[in-house]
Amino acid sequence: MTAITAGGGFTATLYRSRWVFLRFAAYLGAMAGIAAMARFGTGAYEENAFLYQILSMKGLIWGGTGALAGCGMAIVASTAKPKLMDAKMARNFVPWLDGFVLMVILAAIWALFEPAADQISYDDQSNLFAGRVIMAMNVIFIFSSVSYIAYLFAPESFIGRIATWSAYAGLYLGGSSLLLRWHESYLFDMEIGHAPVSNLYEVFILLCCVTTAIYLALEKRYQAKAMGAFVLTLVSAAVFFDIWLASVGQADIKPLVPALQSYWMKIHVPMNFVGYGSFAVACGAGMAYLVRFRLEANGGTSKMLKIFPSLDQLDQLAYKAVAIGFPAFTLATILGAAWASEAWGGYWSWDPKETWALIVWMTYGAYLHARVSHGWHGKALAWWAVAGFLVTVFCFLGVNMYLSGLHSYGRLS
Repeated sequence: MTAITAGGGFTATLYRSRWVFLRFAAYLGAMAGIAAMARFGTGAYEENAFLYQILSMKGLIWGGTGALAGCGMAIVASTAKPKLMDAKMARNFVPWLDGFVLMVILAAIWALFEPAADQISYDDQSNLFAGRVIMAMNVIFIFSSVSYIAYLFAPESFIGRIATWSAYAGLYLGGSSLLLRWHESYLFDMEIGHAPVSNLYEVFILLCCVTTAIYLALEKRYQAKAMGAFVLTLVSAAVFFDIWLASVGQADIKPLVPALQSYWMKIHVPMNFVGYGSFAVACGAGMAYLVRFRLEANGGTSKMLKIFPSLDQLDQLAYKAVAIGFPAFTLATILGAAWASEAWGGYWSWDPKETWALIVWMTYGAYLHARVSHGWHGKALAWWAVAGFLVTVFCFLGVNMYLSGLHSYGRLS
């Protein structure tokens, strides 16, 4: 989501330290305001109408008040300690938050093209506009993957720019399509409405978006464009699986099963996919490392070596991706335990999904331990990043499709 930071003039002014710090504080304040509304507002949190509660006048008042309070506190804090305006956290997170706001705007625009109320049917959802946006996302992500691969063999700057900007386009289309599906779920019945993270079709779109966002952030900071050929190929594989899910009738919006009718779903699932997406990026970096290692072993005469990041850089990128994903996955696991306690009366039950989540956590925890405490690096950790993602894929997909348990609501229906 950092594409909007490029450029000059108004954009450059918008991303100067003072304005970035104020917007960061405003975003945090707005989120705190919405959370306070859900927790303390009279009749504020209703599972089946949460999206419209945020967009209602009450939501705007709570969120706006939080944003103003955040700005006020930021002004006072930065006046007392000017160095706060240069905080890295604000510079790193504000472009992502700005990107999310842009997705909301795009979703509002797409909503204008929805069919009339009398043409909307729960039994036939093929005319809903989100499906068209998702198809456009699919095409653009595949095009971006092909462009990144072409860049390896023809490293012209315009091919690289096309690859990057098409990845951004796919990201914004995917994110806005999920928000649009959230809106569409209410068009059938307010009792059906829910956040779009309840089935494999929706979370695969989320995985594509999160993986692409994390990769683009690393590409922009470390100029690692060649790695996109590997990461976007993984994204394209997810796209093809999602197309298959749609072809077998898994794309329809359906009511939530009772276990998912909780506010925990809105924070546990996205946080989980920050972990999954980060691990996918680490896998891409690991594959790029192994390819470069092989090219160097064969004499180091390939033209590709000129555009590949160095082995040390790829090793660092895989580590940074895991360092992003592991805390997020840890937090998601803790949130999942809290949700399980509320839904099933116990924090842990050794359900297949929980067991494999623990295996994933131990896999990447061991990766970080081996690197930080024992100084491991290079080819061994590149293979570890690739193998770790295969374990992650089974936890995410294999368990859902083949193993039964308390999480069986995530299986194909």
